[in-house]
Amino acid sequence: MSERLNTGPLQPGETAPNVVLDAITREGKIAIDDFRGERPVLVGLYRGLHCPFCRRHIAMLSQLTPALNEKGIESLTVVNTPIERARLYLRY
Repeated sequence: MSERLNTGPLQPGETAPNVVLDAITREGKIAIDDFRGERPVLVGLYRGLHCPFCRRHIAMLSQLTPALNEKGIESLTVVNTPIERARLYLRY
């Protein structure tokens, strides 16, 4: 029997469920559990690359990533778009 996920919003201090997604910057999959216990993670959730608002925020987060990493914070961007389209978009 599969485990049922709580679909309500997370509250501050609650643990996020493990989510496994296709990775864009490397081959294979990436999971929330890959980051658990390592260091804080800023997770950006975006509707898709069709959304101009989302594209602007993805670009801003990309520019902030080095500063976040200096402070010990990892960033993870989750975009609801086909993997090949995302790889093509992020290449440029």
